[in-house]
Amino acid sequence: MGQTAAPGTPSTTSVWVEGALFWTAGPSISVPALAGAAFPGLTFKPPSGYEGAAGFDYRWPGQQFWHVVADVRYGHTKTATASASSFAATPFSPFGSPTAILLTTTTAASGTEKESHLVADFMIGRDLGVGSNTPQLQFGIRVADLKASVQVSETGKRTFYSSNIFPGTITTAQSASGIWSTSFFGAGPRLALTGGVPISGFWVFDYSGGLAVLIGDRRSSFTTTSSGALFPGMSALATGSTSTLTAVINADGWAALSYLFTPNVKVSAGIRADFYANPLVNFTGTLQDIDRLYWGPFVRLTGTF
Repeated sequence: MGQTAAPGTPSTTSVWVEGALFWTAGPSISVPALAGAAFPGLTFKPPSGYEGAAGFDYRWPGQQFWHVVADVRYGHTKTATASASSFAATPFSPFGSPTAILLTTTTAASGTEKESHLVADFMIGRDLGVGSNTPQLQFGIRVADLKASVQVSETGKRTFYSSNIFPGTITTAQSASGIWSTSFFGAGPRLALTGGVPISGFWVFDYSGGLAVLIGDRRSSFTTTSSGALFPGMSALATGSTSTLTAVINADGWAALSYLFTPNVKVSAGIRADFYANPLVNFTGTLQDIDRLYWGPFVRLTGTF
């Protein structure tokens, strides 16, 4: 059980805000060739993105060791890709010489992939007080909302040449578009250890590490449309969706060097990593589980009152 401070012990509240640059590690998001048109599949590798975060640590009056801790974090990335191709078939004579048909196909495809993650923690902390170190053991709940979506637009044409079946040439236009999305929303218990170690003067080494098991709904869906294909006016529409109850292991940690401008204000700079095991799915013909790791540098400002 916790120890109770002397009567009249004031409450202490620390509030912090943070900005970060992060990279996304894990498999790329891939989408297959669209049905009904001669378009290739596309692959998207998430680039770097930006994060914003805020939180507080509150020690209620009359308690020397117990805290209420909460934080929220949001990150977002966006990437675009494009491809083009041209194909010419070998002339052939389906009805005997001198009939000859030559087919050429040209395509152009472009797409955008977006990913985001929103994470919130609601924790109870207990100071352990080990020497000059100031570790705090925390336990509570983490809520996570991870999303990825792809939008693709493709156009193309096929041209038929003939010596005696068709007069001149016949060209058929093609177009196709698709939207793919995958997401995970879940919550579960989290255990963490955070603290700081004085280095020299106003410098402190701060750290944190946590482990959570998130139970939630993992979803995926797609909608594709295409028109043209071999004959003008031909069109196709395809849709599908899945929903699965999934357990996701989440491990996170960070380390930072902090400088105390005053006893109540400090600035920290460090590195953070946040890993999720198989929260999303990939669209490579069959649905495949994919991991996500968000990592990168951050800067934090903390005030205590």
